[in-house]
Amino acid sequence: MPLPIPDLDDRRFDDLVAELQQRLQRHVPDLTQLAPGDPAYALVDLFAWLTETIIYRANRIPERQRLAFLNLLQIPLRPARPARGVVCLDPLAGSALPPLVHAETPLQAGRLSFTTVGEVQPLPLELRLLVKHALDAAALAAEGISLNQLREQYGVEPAAFRPLSLLPGRDRLTTVGSLDGALYLACALPRALVGHAERVRRQIAGAILNLALAPNDEIDGELAASVSPRRLAWDLAWWPAPDEKPGEVTWLPLENVVDTSRGGRQTGVVRLRLPRSADFLRISEAVDPQYAGLGETPPEPPADLVAGQMLFWLRLSSRDGDPLEFATLGVNGVEVLGQGVARDRMLGAGNGRPEQVLHLPDAGVDHREVRVEVEEGGRFVAWQQVDHLAGQGPESPVYTVDGETGSVRFGDGVRGRRPPVGARIRAAWYRFGGGSAGNLPAGSIRAIDGHRLKVRHEWPTRGGVDGETIDEAERRIPAFLAHRERAVTAEDFALLARDNPLRPLARADAVAGFFPGANLVSVRRNLPGVVSVFVLPPGEPALGGAPRPTAGTLREVFEYLSARTLLGSELYVLSPQYQPISLAVSLEVIDPSSEQQVFRAVEQALVAYLWPLPPHGLRGAGWPRGRSVEINELRTQAGRVDGVEAVNGLRLFYQDLTTLAWLELSDRQALPLTDYQLPELMAVALQAGEGQPAPPRGFAPGSLVLPGAASGSTGSTGSSPTGRAVPVPVIPDVC
Repeated sequence: MPLPIPDLDDRRFDDLVAELQQRLQRHVPDLTQLAPGDPAYALVDLFAWLTETIIYRANRIPERQRLAFLNLLQIPLRPARPARGVVCLDPLAGSALPPLVHAETPLQAGRLSFTTVGEVQPLPLELRLLVKHALDAAALAAEGISLNQLREQYGVEPAAFRPLSLLPGRDRLTTVGSLDGALYLACALPRALVGHAERVRRQIAGAILNLALAPNDEIDGELAASVSPRRLAWDLAWWPAPDEKPGEVTWLPLENVVDTSRGGRQTGVVRLRLPRSADFLRISEAVDPQYAGLGETPPEPPADLVAGQMLFWLRLSSRDGDPLEFATLGVNGVEVLGQGVARDRMLGAGNGRPEQVLHLPDAGVDHREVRVEVEEGGRFVAWQQVDHLAGQGPESPVYTVDGETGSVRFGDGVRGRRPPVGARIRAAWYRFGGGSAGNLPAGSIRAIDGHRLKVRHEWPTRGGVDGETIDEAERRIPAFLAHRERAVTAEDFALLARDNPLRPLARADAVAGFFPGANLVSVRRNLPGVVSVFVLPPGEPALGGAPRPTAGTLREVFEYLSARTLLGSELYVLSPQYQPISLAVSLEVIDPSSEQQVFRAVEQALVAYLWPLPPHGLRGAGWPRGRSVEINELRTQAGRVDGVEAVNGLRLFYQDLTTLAWLELSDRQALPLTDYQLPELMAVALQAGEGQPAPPRGFAPGSLVLPGAASGSTGSTGSSPTGRAVPVPVIPDVC
């Protein structure tokens, strides 16, 4: 708990009056008892008031001393941060490309000024977003379609999907629930330019395509910069033989010139270079809509596009297999900053005196980069900004900037050069403004200076923070001194991993001394200085759907923890290994009419009991790593379900992780697991009666299923057990 701050002197006005009266009686005994109205009485009150004022000031450290203390702790006041966002700049009607919009071009949002970060070439393009939405068995049955019908129709093992259009601002732009984890971008012409498609292709060939991205949950800019960018793959669809073989498409990776969104971690812009040949910027016109999306081909374009309006397809996916989710995605995007830019502002002239100070004309100056020039020999020469003048020579052309007061300070001739007498001094460039006033809702930025363009502001500007006060900085001192961002104990590692702002985690277990080696089979334990953290993302209980961290999750959590790990510690962030199991249960129900409901409840109870995440699992804390799976415990869980009269038999099957063959646990009552393993329930076969239960189909001796393959009721429905299913579209009869 924080220590109380004592007062240097706690005397108040009444105390001082009483003390002065006692002193007067002791030192001037000739005075009678003081009474109101006596001149001495008024003098006592006056001096008591003056003394109380001095005590009040003494009990409060002046701001100068508070600032000095913060500087000693290296906790300077945080300056105001500008709001950031993205806008899209579309060309107006016309066949000619508009001029390039350069960096630092001003935009207006009422009285507030914004400037562009980076440049953008507005292209005559419109964007449509689609995913291949996976259809499960229930959805197919509702359409009156079976997998056998799809097999006969397409001649392949089908993985059914339906093209789903996503509208920014209305729909979640996510690949969750998609068949291939990809977002398809249909790049089309405005309808007015359909007749000029070939000319537009030649104009935009080799151009830079700007795409604005904004995530739903944005990571703070400083934190996002401390970890590696998320690896996104941007591919262009190209048909080598568009007329002869419209079903054969090649996805060509596009050059990613720059990505200020850091892979979609924060609001920013991705700049992609289009192919220099216009022949790549076209689609196959011979694709039958019935086969659009079959295999690797893009889905069917949206129905609102007319013939000849589509130009080319892009595909966005994660190289680490992470699901994608954005708040907005738009073409012709440019990043904007909630600050104005000042150029060539005259500040004054040199007076030859030591430590000359000049003031910048604008308030809220961003002190991190202020370019000042001093006239020398009839021309302006750039001087260098430094943090402080200590250690500078008498001829060093340097200066310091105080962002709070907006002042520029030069040297004294001993530490830093003095500007010559009469030499003109100007601020060549600086940013000003910022703060929370720049956090604006969508649609606030409506005009751009010097260009005839349509401004689309579809996502709010965020991140603007006012400058920190001394009181706010002092509140950060306890956390700074406590080093809460350092991992020392195993519990520190687990807590920091669970609370990381990069990836949501439902469970993190830190094990001291656990060294995985090249793989989990070659584990070594009790090694000093080694810490391994097993992490699991959120997930709801489901057969064959155990939560598994992606490669991107493991990498980002590792980078987050590494920055908070003590020197000499060896850190590993791992995924537990899952041991696939299946169950066969025979039981009797109290009411035969509710048999199917009871069976479903038993299946859910078993799945929840073996689930690795709280509030499910053993005692509501998730199934512990390395704990054996007991047959008797499973029988007990099944028998506790309402409506079950008796559990007559329970058989447990498990998969050999080396041979992938399924075996039955028949010689013992428990399936042992190592300390890096968790059980994954793949299937449950339930039957009524007293006979021996039949094993679940596909997950019993004689079956060969890859680890992690679903039982058919969850996951990517329609995929084959070996993962060789081909995406096939399911077109509704009524559009």
